[in-house]
Amino acid sequence: MKQLLTLTLITFLVINGAKGQDLDGFFKEADVFFAKHVSGSNIQYAAIKDNPKALTDLTNFIASADVAAYSDGDLKAFYINSYNLLVVKTVVDHYPITQPLEVSGFFDAVQHTVAGKKITLNNLEKKELLEKYKDPRLHFVLVCAAVSCPPIANFAYTPDQLEAQLETRTKAAINDGVFIKVDDFAGKIEISKIFDWYTSDFKPSAIAFIKKYRTTPLPSDVKPTYYPYNWTLNDARDTGSGTTTNAESAIKTGFEPIIAAATMPKNTFELNTFHSLYTSNYGDKDFGNRSSYFSSLFLFSYGISGRFDIGWDFILKSYRANDLFGSSPFRALEFRKGVDSVVTPGGSHQQAVADFGLTHLGPRVRFSPFKKIGLSFEQAFYFPIGGIPAGNTVDPALYWVTQFYYDKQFNSKFGLFIALTFWQPIVPGQEFNFQVPYLKAFFSWYTTKRFTLYATTTTFTEWGAGAKFLITPQLEVQALYTYYVPIPGLADIYTGTGAKNVMTFNLGIRYRTAIPIK
Repeated sequence: MKQLLTLTLITFLVINGAKGQDLDGFFKEADVFFAKHVSGSNIQYAAIKDNPKALTDLTNFIASADVAAYSDGDLKAFYINSYNLLVVKTVVDHYPITQPLEVSGFFDAVQHTVAGKKITLNNLEKKELLEKYKDPRLHFVLVCAAVSCPPIANFAYTPDQLEAQLETRTKAAINDGVFIKVDDFAGKIEISKIFDWYTSDFKPSAIAFIKKYRTTPLPSDVKPTYYPYNWTLNDARDTGSGTTTNAESAIKTGFEPIIAAATMPKNTFELNTFHSLYTSNYGDKDFGNRSSYFSSLFLFSYGISGRFDIGWDFILKSYRANDLFGSSPFRALEFRKGVDSVVTPGGSHQQAVADFGLTHLGPRVRFSPFKKIGLSFEQAFYFPIGGIPAGNTVDPALYWVTQFYYDKQFNSKFGLFIALTFWQPIVPGQEFNFQVPYLKAFFSWYTTKRFTLYATTTTFTEWGAGAKFLITPQLEVQALYTYYVPIPGLADIYTGTGAKNVMTFNLGIRYRTAIPIK
């Protein structure tokens, strides 16, 4: 009997000792992995993708781990590391990406195997950690692969040091000037949306929790607001200096150039308005005329999956045609309807015609079929509107618009954007005439994260230069001037016979914001 008890005890110790060694090995390997691939507050995803063995070994252990014998502390540390490693794995599986939300269902649909069970990141975070341990400090050690997440640690969380690690990382996040933004001069405090999304986790309140860990007290007479969550990927790239990161400037400023060709991240909303004034002369200054056409395109877009967008657009137009040769093209912005009799410098009489109206509305979709190629396809139908204002006849055509976009970012400073556009009018009662498509190219120079200069051409007839500026990380303005060069054989196709001094003045405003569902 004594021998049987001894054998049982030895077996128990061997089995549990083996399990402990396996778990200890996991923590040690995870510690080496984070130390190697975490740079500042960012992760070297490209390097991991090039050599994924260490990550694969760790996630294989996570999948097959037998947690039945783990202590409460073991399990808590295991799940924290598992969450962070599986976030990295999800990014690497879809890399290159610019935001985790580009991956459809990144948090709430993609399934991972943890301890033999299928689970999403959301359920791992909420059910296995937040609901079980009710520890608000977990929010500062679980990292979601975005710039606005708390900074990721370059070490693994271990059971014997977990309490101290949770305290240290929480205090570091709460005192981070990017995570908690205090502007004494402007009298403003901005805090992370984490305190809004998980407000019930912070007892008795988010502000009380923040004050507990602040080394510098918050101004007591200022009510905090939530700054927009920046979902830019916390990506570190080795550029040869060993210190440059893709997300580093975004962490400090929140600014990243908006790439026009890309479909939007999931749950992102955008309002884009583009206003263009096209003007041309006909004849000479004594007997000729000027015609000017203004159009405003209002585009409302929503990112469905990271590779598929839907939108609804409105078009406002105004024109003034057959005006004096030397008249201002900006008279098209008077938004008036009527006929004016004008006398040219040569003494001839002519009728200047003006009209305006909200002319079209319609749906639009954009699809990006490839993960690693900046190619997207867009289709829109614009239906004519009558009677806004009453009696306007600015443009009665139905437009079927097909566009192909290609984007190539050469590096962090230069990029190329190409658009092939079929803008086909269909007028009821008139013979169908195929409209020649036009090819636009934009070469951009990102002088800073906020300011971009670019040159453009349309089928080698229209040439121009423009600039874009990010007023805030979500709000962009741009201005563009173009001039048509009268190239024989092309000028008549794109500007019409006899047109000269053809030019455009353009102004764009774009606002994009995330509606995150974490």
